[in-house]
Amino acid sequence: MTQAFAILLATACSGLLAGANTLTFLTAAVSAAAASWLWRFPASPHAYELYVTLDPQAPDGTHLLEALREALALIRQTRHPVRLRITTITRLAQPIFRIDLDRNGDLELFWNTRRIALKQPGVWLPDHPLPLTLPNTHSITLRIEPCGTERIRASLAQGSAARMPYPWSVIALGIVVACVIDTAWLLAAILGFAAQPYLLQYQAHRTPDNP
Repeated sequence: MTQAFAILLATACSGLLAGANTLTFLTAAVSAAAASWLWRFPASPHAYELYVTLDPQAPDGTHLLEALREALALIRQTRHPVRLRITTITRLAQPIFRIDLDRNGDLELFWNTRRIALKQPGVWLPDHPLPLTLPNTHSITLRIEPCGTERIRASLAQGSAARMPYPWSVIALGIVVACVIDTAWLLAAILGFAAQPYLLQYQAHRTPDNP
């Protein structure tokens, strides 16, 4: 979902809910565009999105290590953070994937009776708990960002966290006021302003289509 498409969707929904006339659609469009600009303005440097989804019938941890190496290479090349979405969903009780550090400070992946090292000792600085057991019922996202010239810092990303504090209580109060004074264009503007960041945030954290 691109930003332009999100604006169109927010405009259509907000305009229809507020009265479906030219003024409501216009104010919804303007407020959605304004919310998009305000929401992105204070954002941190662009984070690239990477995804790794293991086969639920025969999950192979080497694919996960390949994704981690790709993330590290991308960070070294761009100096931008990477959000790595990891999906190890399986109905099997095993394998259980676990990430830890060895004595040399190298990241190791454990599953079943196997262990494989990332072979980049001293690079991984964990801001996540160790050992980190990857769930087999839902996905998790690691935020990996450069730390100095050679190291990277990894933490568990909060998929529901917005890039900036969002005044939902103020928006709810505005919706109530717009309904009380029966002002359709004001309601459309508030709905458009509220919907746009939600759509962009949802897109940023959603799991891609993967048959």
